[in-house]
Order: sequence, then structure tokens, then C-alpha cells
Amino acid sequence: MTIVVFHNRSVLGRQLIASWQQKYDRASENPMIDSCSLDELEQIDAQLVILASDVLSEFEQSVLDKCRLLQLRVLPVLGRGMTVFVGPLEAPGTKGCATCLQLRWESSFERSVLRQFFGQQGGSTTHEQLAEPFEMSADAVERVGDMVAKEIQSILQPRSVPNSKGKVGICSDDDVEWVPILPSHDCSRCGLVPDDDPTLAHMNFTPCAVADAESLRVRRIDFEQLKRMFFHPEVGYISVVNEHWDDMAFAQAAAFIYTPSGAEIAGYGAGPTLTAAKQSAMLEALERSCGFQAINRKPVVFGSYKELAEAAIHPSHFGLHRYELLSSAYSFIEPFDENTKYSWVWAYSTKKAKPVLIPEQIAYYGPTADHKRFVTESSNGCAIGGTLEEAVLYGIFEVLERDGFLNMWYAKLPVPELTLVAGCPTRTANLLRILDGIDYEVRLFQLSPDLDIPVVCAVAIHRLNHYPKVVSGTACHLNPDEAVYNALRELTVQVCNLRRSPEARREQIVKMLEDPTKIKDILDHNAVAALPAAYPRWTFLLERKEQRRIQSVEQTYLHASGHDQHASRDMQSILESLLCDLHARGFDVVVVQQTSPEVSSAGLCAVKVLIPGMTPVTWGYGLQRVRGLSRLFELPYRLGYANRILTEGDLNPDCHPFS
Repeated sequence: MTIVVFHNRSVLGRQLIASWQQKYDRASENPMIDSCSLDELEQIDAQLVILASDVLSEFEQSVLDKCRLLQLRVLPVLGRGMTVFVGPLEAPGTKGCATCLQLRWESSFERSVLRQFFGQQGGSTTHEQLAEPFEMSADAVERVGDMVAKEIQSILQPRSVPNSKGKVGICSDDDVEWVPILPSHDCSRCGLVPDDDPTLAHMNFTPCAVADAESLRVRRIDFEQLKRMFFHPEVGYISVVNEHWDDMAFAQAAAFIYTPSGAEIAGYGAGPTLTAAKQSAMLEALERSCGFQAINRKPVVFGSYKELAEAAIHPSHFGLHRYELLSSAYSFIEPFDENTKYSWVWAYSTKKAKPVLIPEQIAYYGPTADHKRFVTESSNGCAIGGTLEEAVLYGIFEVLERDGFLNMWYAKLPVPELTLVAGCPTRTANLLRILDGIDYEVRLFQLSPDLDIPVVCAVAIHRLNHYPKVVSGTACHLNPDEAVYNALRELTVQVCNLRRSPEARREQIVKMLEDPTKIKDILDHNAVAALPAAYPRWTFLLERKEQRRIQSVEQTYLHASGHDQHASRDMQSILESLLCDLHARGFDVVVVQQTSPEVSSAGLCAVKVLIPGMTPVTWGYGLQRVRGLSRLFELPYRLGYANRILTEGDLNPDCHPFS
């Protein structure tokens, strides 16, 4: 049984051979062969292959392809600029390999910026042409050679656990760091992504204990473990995490994932500590990476709605764009056509208890197999949780939160106002005190008057005419106190961020108020609505002509849906109680299983929840998706706010302020 080193005359290869011969060759039962042809490898009883390379090249892939064909173990030793990557150890039947490492490295922030720069200069962006020359001191190369020789010895010992098993050693001039390497969903060798199939969509909800009865979470996330698994600037699935304290109540953080195609997926978080903020941001980035495109399945159903109608949900039930948009200059949107072939994925209908087909471009908000989109989509309804049940519950919360706010805004509903009784929770009182201290009056509104589910909108109004003048935050939760607190937290964070807006940004916002077609981005919406000159847009809510009786939050939601199941502390019971309530009101809850291999490895689950008939959020002027949503137009009439069913012409022309 021999060790074969393929090194293509590399500095690293020659050094590790020298280190092995000096330290282990005489005592080892496994002789080391200094290169051979790939054809000769078939004739050698190789126990281990070492792939040593100073720079990214086709040579590396040729060796890997041959070793994988022959089912041989491979230890990569790869020079990348001023860094050497050692591992992960490839073995037949194991996931996580040199290709996963390469994909992670190429998707790091620095490599993504490099690719983008060369692309903007009109240059080539192939991996080989972006390869950096190997630059490491002779002493450091010698240390790497010694370390690799020791690692080879560990691999060959039957009972040892080598450092390179599931990890990569990141070697610099003066340090080595062993980092877990997550198998990549993009890796062709590991083959983690199956073809889509209705059996993959089927869901069985099972009992699981609730660890926190207030927040309805099944377990607490260990931040340090989350960080070890996912974050590293060079080879982490998440390669950037930024943090800062705002000037009032919360730490804030942002986490970023970069895809091989160069797309940036961002997650944002806020919390009472930097750790809480970073954890929230990382989880949101992971959640959004699952909802960006189909990375846990390969869509294989391609056909027209008319061909698939027996199993498919018509896209109009999820809201389509107005005809005015489709006839405008938005060339990236085309009208939906029942006879046109589109890509579809399998989801699960909780009401019908069976898999159903929905358009891929509604299931995911990034690139799809379709040539052109007929809807713009967002991460609306995407959620991540410690179990499937938790993720579905929080996905429902997000759909209801956005639906409630948009129905209020689009139809200009003067929804019921709420008040807090004396002795509200300390953390809620603290936020109210902070906002009051900077001259904001806070009012609360009920956004779910036709549902027994707490959806609360908190609105802050500056007592003077300062920017931001009016800001809102919205949240949904079965626990009314949690809904109020989360709405206030969202509100407070937005107030902080808008107060920091530089003068140049405020000048942009004023131009958007004058010309709303300039409103493009999620952050534009609340920024424009917060201008003092935009205050008249809020008067339907804040200065209503008919004053209705203001009820307390507690009294309003005394019999909230699922309230009777809270005591059970069982997530399945709580979720199924909520589903039964929604089903009884005529709603289906459709769930798309989006959990990527990376997220699954952490014991987490990601889903997208869609509730046909409810209003989805979109960002950008004129991009509302309201066509086909009868409930939006009927609700004001049913609730007594209008004397007839509304039409599209009755809807609020001002861009919503939800961000």
C-alpha cells in the first residue's frame, strides 16, 4: 500500500516529499511515490493520494477526476496566493471535498469582489485566469510541509481522527487554522441535490416541545456553534458579518453569502447584544439563501398551466401585477399565459394534505429556469426554525404580518387602534420610554380585524416636524405581548437607521417623493414615507374622522387563535390549531420545503409559506401584485369601511412604507 504524490513540480509538492522522507519514510510501511502518470495510478495499490499544487489549474481537476473514478482517498494541499489549504480529506462515500472547498473559496467576499472588478473591466473571470501566484516564505512552506507530513501519518493510522476529516487547514506565513468545511449544494461530486419529486414535498408534522413559551421557539441556538459551522472570511458559507451599535437601544448586524454566480444574499439582525444581533443576521442570511433559488432540488417539471392544472395552483391566487405595469417599460416582466410553459416545483397543501405544483418563480425570488419572470418575488413567507413545525409557524406569521399591513395601506383602512394596559412587560416599556425620550408618540393598530391572530402595527410620530416624521413597524405572533414587542423593536430599529441618513440620501428621498418612479429598493419605501412632506399619506390612519373605541391589546386578543394550545408547550399542537383556524376561514396554507444541505447540517429547517388569496409584499414603484386577490378588494366592504367592493382604481396610489 503506497502514498502517491501528484505535484506537477510545485513548490508545495517538493517540500512535503522532503518533509516526509526526512521524518517518516524509513519508519513507515507505506512508501511514497513521487508522481506517476494518471494511467499508471490504476496499477498502483495506492492507500492515499496527495494532490499538491501551487496555483489553481486544470491539473488539479484532472487528478481529482481520476482519483474519484478509482475510489481513492485524496488529501488536497492547494496553494492560493499567500494561503495554503490542506484538506478536506476526500474518501469514497463521504461528503465534503476539494470541489466544495473550491466553491466556498470562490464564493468568499474577496473573490467575489475580484470577479466583479474584472468583469466590470471587460476582462475574463474564469477561475484559472483569476488565479493568484503562490507567495509564501520558504520557512512557512517548510512548516506546511512538516504539518502535512504529520497529517499523512495521522490519516494512515487506523484509530486516529485526522484534522483534515471534514475540515480544511488554512495555512498562512505564521499560523494554521482548522475550519469545518460544509459540503456544498453546488458540488457535482457530492451530489446533494435530488430531482424534484412530490414525495419530497410531503410533510408530516410531529410533536416537539416548546423551549420558550413566550417566543414559541423549540430550542435556543448556540451562537458559537453556528459561527463555527458557517462563518469564515475565506471558506465559510457566510464570509462577511458586520456589526455596529445604534444610538439608542439595539446592536445591529449584517451577514452576507455570495453565490458562485456573484449574487449577494444579505441577512440583517438587531438585538440587545452584539451576539444576539449577529446570530439574527446569520440566521436570516441562511434563510434567504434557501429562498433565493432551488438549491435543495432540481426543478424538473416544465409545462403550461393548462397542461398541469389538475395538480397546479393558478398563479393569480398569489397575486399578479397590474396590466398597466405589463404594458409599461418594465421589460423584465411578461404577462402570465396559461399556454406558456414555465418551470414548476412541488409544494405541500396543508388543507388538501397533498403535494401541489406552484411556479418556481413564486417559490424562489432569485434566478429560475424560466427565461423571463411574470412576477417579482421576495423572501415573503420565508422562515427558518429548529424544526419543520417551528419554521412553518413563523412563515405563517410573516405572511399574515405583510398581508395585514398591505391591506390596510392599499385600501386605506382606518383599522382599530389598540392601547397597552398599565404594567406592560419591561422590555416593551423600555422601548416606549426610549422613543418618548426623542420626541416620538407611539400608537398601536390592529391589522387582523378579520382574523383572531395578533397582527400589530406600531407607528411612531415625531411631535415636531423632524425627519423621520412617521415610521412604522409590524409583527405577528400568537402571543400578543410578543407581537407588540416585535413591532416596537422593528419600529425602533427603523427610527435609528433613518435618523442616521446622510444629507445626500435625504436629497435622494425628496426626489423620490416628487417622482415616485425613482422608488426602486426596499429601503426607499419607508424612507420616503418618513418625510414630513409625506405626512398626509398617513392621515387616513392617524387622523380618522370617526373615532372608534380603543381597546387594549389584551382584551382584543383574549381569544386569539391557538391561545388554548399554548399551555400544551407542543409545537405540533400549536401549529395545527392555527392551521385549522385558517382552513376554517377558507384559506389554504401552502408550504415549500427549502432547506438546503448546508442549513440541514446544522439541524435547522427552512420553508416558504404561501397563503393563496393573501397580499404579498413587493418593492419598487408600480410593482404591486394585487390582480386576482379578491379578498383585498372585498375586505373593506365586509368590515364596514366601504359601501361597495373596491376596484383597482380605488387603491392607494402611494408606495407602501413597509420595509
